[in-house]
Amino acid sequence: MRLQWYAGAGMEKSIFFLFLLTPVAVSPRMKPLIDPFSPTARNDKCPKITHQTAFQIYPLQYLITVTTINTHQWHHFRIPTHQLRFSFHLHGLSLFSLSVLALFLLLRESEPSSVATGTPPEISQACNSTRFPDVCVSSFADSKQVPQNPTPLQIVQSAISLSAANLQTAQSMVKSILANSTGSLNRTNAGKNCIELLGNSQYRISSTLDALPRGRNKDARAWMGAAMIFQYDCWSAFKYANDTSQTNETMSFLNTLIMISSNALSLLMAYDIHGNQTESWTTPKTERDGFWETPGSGGNLGFNGGFPSNLTADVTVCKDGSGGCYKTVQEAVNAAPDNQANKKFVVYIKAGVYNEIVRIPLEKKNVVFWEMVWAKRSFRGH
Repeated sequence: MRLQWYAGAGMEKSIFFLFLLTPVAVSPRMKPLIDPFSPTARNDKCPKITHQTAFQIYPLQYLITVTTINTHQWHHFRIPTHQLRFSFHLHGLSLFSLSVLALFLLLRESEPSSVATGTPPEISQACNSTRFPDVCVSSFADSKQVPQNPTPLQIVQSAISLSAANLQTAQSMVKSILANSTGSLNRTNAGKNCIELLGNSQYRISSTLDALPRGRNKDARAWMGAAMIFQYDCWSAFKYANDTSQTNETMSFLNTLIMISSNALSLLMAYDIHGNQTESWTTPKTERDGFWETPGSGGNLGFNGGFPSNLTADVTVCKDGSGGCYKTVQEAVNAAPDNQANKKFVVYIKAGVYNEIVRIPLEKKNVVFWEMVWAKRSFRGH
């Protein structure tokens, strides 16, 4: 049997069907039905049915289940039967044959299969170690970037790359908000702060991807954690400027981005602790669970706690600017070389009150503030 219906203007589809587990009463009486697309009964979900031999169907249940074969795609859908007008055409196939075919399709579709879901078992197992396993699995499935039979390291790298890709989308959304924020000071400030914060997050994710292949897992974890915090700060920046649907949509996307980054950090931590033994990967524990990370060596900068005894000032800050010293702390920070990774840059700050906001860009690495007399030095600002 074939049922013909219209899914939209000018598009006719034919489907084979079988009613399942729903007894119906059929009346051969012809009844005029209201055109579902008329002003009196407008409903975009109600298909317009062609007419030849018509039957009015009175279901004993509200919904019927229909198995369809359409354009070589097998699927099920549920139709509110009170909205449909059917016309049947015989095509020489017995109802029994159609019933057997539909039953076969149902059984076939109900079979669980990792191929059908598109999620490799390695991914499913790894995602169990995250705080948001459903988001983890779905984000991997949507990306289609994970290689076949991925190694644990490839899984972690793919998770971090997912965060980076979604971060770019978030940056575009925030730029769009900023472009439409004329006249809203709160939204403009939030957008500007968010652009900077997401830029910092992008930098830290890049550092993570650079450190991981080199075996610097602890550094990678630190950078990924920082990247996630920057994303959260961006979300928080809009909390008091969420007065448009565009802002609300962006905050929702940022929330998803934070979960993706959190999952990447969880996978990174599991890989750092358990290595390739993914069966041992579990949800990360925190200090709330009584877990404390073993302290590291602090890198190769020679800091092992306490006040360092061998500091030498690279620049000096004083209020009057005499003797070649800088008048503000910000000027001293700006004088630091960019991306100096293996040496401290020491800023010696003399006694005084410094009323300024000091910003330390990401490229100013290992900047150290040294104040000899704490009681005679004060900062006002942030």
